[in-house]
Amino acid sequence: MSNSPVQVILNTNDFIQAWDRNPGGSNKDFFEGNDLEFLGHKENIQEQLESIKTIQVRNRFAPVTYAKVILRQSALAKSHRPTSQLFKPDIAPVIGAGDLGELFVELTPQSIDEIHQKVERAELKTRYKEKDGQQKANPSIYRSELGAIDEILPYTESDKRKFSVTEGLDWLKNSQSGGAYVVELFDTPPPQKDWDTLPNYKLLLFKSFVEGLKEFGNGLYASRFFEGVESSFIYGVKLEKTSDAPIIKLSASSSSAGKLEQNEIDLSIERHTKLLKFLGDHPLVKRINLPPLVTKSNSINSPEIDADFKVPDVIEDQVYPKICVVDGGVSDVFGEWIEARWGLLSSSDKDEDHGTFIAGLTIVGKALNGNDICKETDGCKIIDLDLLPKKGKYASYYTKPLEFFNELEDAVIALKEETGVRVFNFSLNFEQHASTSGYSLPAQILDRIAEENDIIFIMSAGNTTQAATRKEWPVDHFEALKILAGSRNDTIKTPAESSRNISVTALNPPNVQDTIPYALSNYSCRGPGLKAGLKPDLAHIGGSGTKDPSNGHGLFSLNSSGKIIDGCGTSYAAPNVSKTIASIDNEIEGMVSRETLIGLAIHHATLPSSLEDKNLRSVTKDLIGFGVPSASEAILEGDPSAITLVFANRIINRHKMSFRFTWPSSLVKDGKCIGQAKLTVVSTPNFDYKYGTEFVRVNIDGFLRQQDKNGSYKGRLKAIYTPDDGNSSLYEKDQIQHSFKWSPVKVYEKTFPKGVGPTTDWSLDIEYLARDGARIPQNGIPFTAILTISDPNKKEPVFNDMRQTLQSLGVNTVDIKTATRVVPRV
Repeated sequence: MSNSPVQVILNTNDFIQAWDRNPGGSNKDFFEGNDLEFLGHKENIQEQLESIKTIQVRNRFAPVTYAKVILRQSALAKSHRPTSQLFKPDIAPVIGAGDLGELFVELTPQSIDEIHQKVERAELKTRYKEKDGQQKANPSIYRSELGAIDEILPYTESDKRKFSVTEGLDWLKNSQSGGAYVVELFDTPPPQKDWDTLPNYKLLLFKSFVEGLKEFGNGLYASRFFEGVESSFIYGVKLEKTSDAPIIKLSASSSSAGKLEQNEIDLSIERHTKLLKFLGDHPLVKRINLPPLVTKSNSINSPEIDADFKVPDVIEDQVYPKICVVDGGVSDVFGEWIEARWGLLSSSDKDEDHGTFIAGLTIVGKALNGNDICKETDGCKIIDLDLLPKKGKYASYYTKPLEFFNELEDAVIALKEETGVRVFNFSLNFEQHASTSGYSLPAQILDRIAEENDIIFIMSAGNTTQAATRKEWPVDHFEALKILAGSRNDTIKTPAESSRNISVTALNPPNVQDTIPYALSNYSCRGPGLKAGLKPDLAHIGGSGTKDPSNGHGLFSLNSSGKIIDGCGTSYAAPNVSKTIASIDNEIEGMVSRETLIGLAIHHATLPSSLEDKNLRSVTKDLIGFGVPSASEAILEGDPSAITLVFANRIINRHKMSFRFTWPSSLVKDGKCIGQAKLTVVSTPNFDYKYGTEFVRVNIDGFLRQQDKNGSYKGRLKAIYTPDDGNSSLYEKDQIQHSFKWSPVKVYEKTFPKGVGPTTDWSLDIEYLARDGARIPQNGIPFTAILTISDPNKKEPVFNDMRQTLQSLGVNTVDIKTATRVVPRV
């Protein structure tokens, strides 16, 4: 065993320093030298504003409009947003966002008049000033902000609903739906006792919405699903066959759809047509969706192999990792390995094969599959969270919309308190109507549950339908690209886009005939997810979609009868990732932060050889994320030719972390620094789902910089997957796509075979950028930065060199396994 464990920097507070970000650059002229085109643009924007004002005057509900401000691609950066003059918070506030570069603003006739006046002040001719001997464009703020806008459009019924009345009724017939439309509002009414404090247009807006709902008469129910700082304003609205008067609870203080009692759903096409028309016409309504339906991933199991398997006994006094299996139940065949059960489902309503296969991979996976598939030592305590009943029994347990999540949250709180479990294997997906888009409601809920309870959900990315299954991965990489380009309906399934948690795709095992080992399984869904981070996060062996005559799907576990079976599915890839993260948590004393657990798994992930080719770089990240995690022992013990440093702290307003150090002497040749550096940054920034693809409100970033002769510092790392010829610094869109901008997880890497720089002085800097209007929370944003410096040839004593250097600089380090004895945050 190596004696070069991961080192935690104990005195990170010593490296937090005051920091004032330089404000954005000077005003940009987006029409420099194109004054005639700018004149047409100015007139067009004024006409669009007048058109919106006409709609407001004719609106029968309230003189207010929520409009879409579409920005130019070159104006997506914070410094170019038209919010200093045109859309100021006290005139026409930005209240949300949709797709990238699409802002939602609140407009009244009076605010439109004020915007008109400001637009008029935009000069028609390009202004210049001399700078450094050259003529540079010098526009007014009015011309600059006006030029940043591509167009301003009213938000109409077609933006709100993408399904027909008939499609909606067919969906609501499913008992899992709870019969309710999922309605998102631009704003939420305060308690009615405070309506006297509202401006007149807001009073009319809220009052007309409530009274309009009441007009639908008996059986109309409306209630907020959940509340919170990060929550969208999302409500359930339904029609039932009942004599009860309308019940409307738009400002309920309770946190869920539990207020929506289940009676027989009224499926009258006439009433639903009128309800959807009202919701589509009312300016307060932002979006109308159909509710998600919870399902198990459609994993495949073969008939049982004619072999019993003796489950080993629990060794007394040994401390095992713990995993909670969220599924339809785990069989008793595992005996004492099951530490606790939630016990929601009756035995007759359970289908335990799926959950038992998952649990088996964590308990006896190595014995059944070997080290090439299951890297962790066998043995795992299981917490059985039985939530999903077998087919046809869902309505017997969940009678209200989204009640499944209420039960999940109650169970997470109770089971964590009882057992201390923090890793929840969630191999369930949600079927969403094809009209639903954006960051899903299930993902939002799981984000909140994970953060509030300090846990991690490990989720399956989902499986394709049989019709959408791809051809097996070929040897030829260009043929592989053709297969991917021609595939349809294979993007990751809800809630695998969850940004607070980890999603996992499936790879082929190494022992299946006519398949490429460790290539993406032909049934595995893939990314990309939304424009905020990399999804999926990781990949692992999930079994082959093509059966081998002797080895079947190539992945073995137990069924509910204790017999050995083989199977495949992303559901079966997730447990090995869960086991590694649970093992890391188990090996480290005390409480480890979510950021560090996630960071260690991702930092030490590697690409399988089948996907390393540079010709696949543009797609590999969407197939397997950051790669396949190493075994927990390899992660924590390290190698003498490398050192891994962990910095766990919080970013606070107007401060950054700056850690200055000297490059290891064994990696300095002829005055230049050689070797390899890898940096992973995981943070938990503010989320606000009202802002669509811009829901991540603060970007926490990391930089490894080397000092130049002039004393300045130059960044040396690139984001992994950066194209060789790509320039990700040109536009915001490119930085999001290639450099992880706004992603809570970032990984940077670089090898220096010929050496770099004139000095051996380096700095690790953790900095932030808040979106326009966003603020750093008072208690800061937690982050973990993991830096590894290594010798790719595995010869130099980097660990000892760096340890000595850090000690000479007064930097206190300790083995991560015992760090919580000394510091409260790891």
